[in-house]
Amino acid sequence: FIRQREAKGLGHAVLCAKSFVQDEPFAVLYGDDVIINDKDPVVGQVIRAHEKYGKCAVGIKEVTPEQIVKYSSMKVEKLHDNVYSIDDMIEKPPIEKIFSLYSILGRCVLTPDIFDVLERIPYGAGGELQLTDAMAEIARKDGMVGVDFDGVRYDMGNKFGILKANIEVGLKHPEVASELKEYIKKIASEI
Repeated sequence: FIRQREAKGLGHAVLCAKSFVQDEPFAVLYGDDVIINDKDPVVGQVIRAHEKYGKCAVGIKEVTPEQIVKYSSMKVEKLHDNVYSIDDMIEKPPIEKIFSLYSILGRCVLTPDIFDVLERIPYGAGGELQLTDAMAEIARKDGMVGVDFDGVRYDMGNKFGILKANIEVGLKHPEVASELKEYIKKIASEI
């Protein structure tokens, strides 16, 4: 493992892995996004898109206008089914700079050329080295692929997202599901 010793943003965290990754494509799984798909993991969906198109690929979903300003916005064009071409993006866009309501959520497959970009771009939103800023440069130059993934995403960056994930996953877990159902019924009857 490689430890990011200072919290300087996701781009900085990825840059810390340069010596480990070397010259290979690699996956980035955002720690604050838990995505459940028991049959076809989202990272696998994104890897297949990378392999098919030979470009950096990201998992995307449409979000609300209130959420898009907290995430990133993609300039997309549909290729087929749930796969989109991306030729620009912006991190935490002001309303007047939103490309679409599609945002990167949780999974990326990147190529080593991202490191060269990360080493020379300035720190961006929030005073952090933004991975989205580096990906935007690659998207504008070479294009990227977005997969509107099949899976249920839980935003672990907020308390309600954490609660939803725990309850919904717990209701499917064989060891605790029946006990949790009974507990929820009891609590619901008291509300």
